[in-house]
Amino acid sequence: MDPIKSLISGSDPLRHDPAAVPDAEVAVRRVLNDAPMFSDSLSANVLRFEDRKRRRARMAGVLTLAAVAVTAGVLVATNLGPLVSAPEPARTVVPSPVESTVPATPTPTVTPSATRAATATPTPTPTPTPPAAALTWTTFTDATGQATFEHPLGWTMSEAPKTIEGAPYNVVELKDAAGKAKATLRLLYDSAGGPACPDPKPYRTLDSVVVDIPQRVAKRSGQGPSAFVFRIIEGDKVYGSLALADEDLAPAPTTCGLHNGIIGPENVPIPQFGDTEWLMADGKDAPLTFDSVAEAKAYMGTQEYQDMKRMLISLSLTPTFTRFSFDGGKSSFNLPLGWTARNVAAGNADFPATGVDVFDESNKRVASLLIGGAGGLGGACTEKYPVTELDTGPSSLNEQWAMSAQVRFSYRVLDRTAAGQGLSYQVGLVDKDSGTLQDSCLMYTVVSGEPRGMLTFADNAVQDAAEPRFASMAEARAYLETPEYKKLKAMIQSLQITS
Repeated sequence: MDPIKSLISGSDPLRHDPAAVPDAEVAVRRVLNDAPMFSDSLSANVLRFEDRKRRRARMAGVLTLAAVAVTAGVLVATNLGPLVSAPEPARTVVPSPVESTVPATPTPTVTPSATRAATATPTPTPTPTPPAAALTWTTFTDATGQATFEHPLGWTMSEAPKTIEGAPYNVVELKDAAGKAKATLRLLYDSAGGPACPDPKPYRTLDSVVVDIPQRVAKRSGQGPSAFVFRIIEGDKVYGSLALADEDLAPAPTTCGLHNGIIGPENVPIPQFGDTEWLMADGKDAPLTFDSVAEAKAYMGTQEYQDMKRMLISLSLTPTFTRFSFDGGKSSFNLPLGWTARNVAAGNADFPATGVDVFDESNKRVASLLIGGAGGLGGACTEKYPVTELDTGPSSLNEQWAMSAQVRFSYRVLDRTAAGQGLSYQVGLVDKDSGTLQDSCLMYTVVSGEPRGMLTFADNAVQDAAEPRFASMAEARAYLETPEYKKLKAMIQSLQITS
């Protein structure tokens, strides 16, 4: 062996040459006197320089791992050989189960440290933050039966239904669970025009979703589909509104005010549904105010915005009647959905007349209309009974003859309970003569003055033995709240005649 290489090999602490240790003086003389011998071939027990570097690198890594393991209080058994220590009593650490997709690996042998035993400190499991309670939603239908929409449970609605010319209208105000006003639904007879202003302001639509609401055939020119819209006007502040509106097909760059309203289906009042009827350019009574357009856009990400949007989009409108026409289309009235009307023979060649019978869902006749013909009214009363009017209202008849006759709707009862005959009643159109309230034995629900003759539109125009009766006044008043009465009243009030 090369003397120098032999010395190097002998100094390797991890590999000791099996040959006997040489005499130092002999080794020096050989180094100084013998001719050096170099060869590319090495004996089997001599490592190449590259292999030695790789081995030292592995050694360094093992030493590093050993140091880390000692710091953690755990010594990992490697080819460094056994370590002698005075072990402490063994401890068992049970790991918490953790769901994982990594294959299981063998567990290394653990030798306790002589100075400090391994102590497992459990990692605290963070308590999950419960999500915000989801709102429970419910469905509301207004008193007229024409409008239905969703809203969060706990919100309150106040209504003011009324009937105009036989058609139902309503105003519904919505408040959240905290009592804050959120929106108003208006089913209107008519709508006022827009505001004027000397200084129009720019506006824009930040969000728009077309709603599934049928549109009338006769829609305003320049109006597009009905949609949920979030619109803003940029003035000294940014003013905003959420509502349903008919989109402008050709919007102007500025406005004095934005109207919230749509043109709904046939036979439904003008609907307005939103946080305000008008968003004014000067910000007066604006439901939403922002410092910038960016702030207005950020509002779209709030839960309040999403709830309002869902509610407004959910609106559905359903007509409660159809229009029944007669007299060649010249005259008509509102026929409740589910009811039917049939033209019937009336009058004769000398006294022509027009007749219509109305039937409810069960095909029971609930009213009759007759215009013209001939006949007489009257009769002597031997006994008189109290006549009480329980309800009255205007008529849609607006021609001069009807105004002169003071035509109106009336619900009256004739109280014969003293004679054991209960209370007879009539529901229909009366005039200033037939509608007088005085004790009598007879009631007539008729109108005089129509150019063709007598007019009747009532459940029973003249008393007869088969007419319906109530057992008490309380029962007669309770009839006011029934669906039949409400439909009957609206239908009779809606009559329009072109003479």
